[in-house]
Amino acid sequence: MNTSNLWSTGLEQDKPQEMGAVLAEYFNPYLNKQFALKLISPDDLPRFCRWMNDPRIAHFWQQAWSEEKQWQYLSDKLADAHTLPLIGYLDEQPFAYLEVYWAAKDKLAHYYEADTYDRGIHLLVGEQSCRGPNNFRGWMTSLSHLIYQSQPQTQRIVLEPRADNARLLTRMAELGYDKQFEFDFPHKRAALLMAHKAHFYEHIFAAYGACEPAV
Repeated sequence: MNTSNLWSTGLEQDKPQEMGAVLAEYFNPYLNKQFALKLISPDDLPRFCRWMNDPRIAHFWQQAWSEEKQWQYLSDKLADAHTLPLIGYLDEQPFAYLEVYWAAKDKLAHYYEADTYDRGIHLLVGEQSCRGPNNFRGWMTSLSHLIYQSQPQTQRIVLEPRADNARLLTRMAELGYDKQFEFDFPHKRAALLMAHKAHFYEHIFAAYGACEPAV
């Protein structure tokens, strides 16, 4: 059964509080796996630290920190009314850390004309077994679908990865996340990527996410 009862339907209200709770799940037929999102909890901290200290991830995130400092970071995200720090699962395997946030309430809004209901994503894939283009196409399509379903007024999803993360930019472009421009954050040179809901359901979801062709 596919469900899309993701977090809140408003900008701030109803943010889930129960750490470790399953917020959404979707069976992806392209992968033949269940994709699920759980609100991060202290039980996830050792895994989160292992991921962040992976040289491949640390190169882009620059958060190869102690458990204490990592938990302070996550606690700040849990306390932020506009951000959801999540663990992504494929079937029963925790494999990714994902932050979904309201872009208009984020520092990113200073760099582009954010719509009230734009949503943003930060992401990393921590488990080597779940990397690769096929896995990425499937779970990223499921994540995009759940975001759009959670708030019907959301028409765009944005990301701001490092501009030199060529592999991620290429894979995101394949899923309709087109590069708009580059800009300078205080801590990095970033690229603004943007996807549109109409294009997603017309071209992407039917290929990598739908149980049957999207209407």
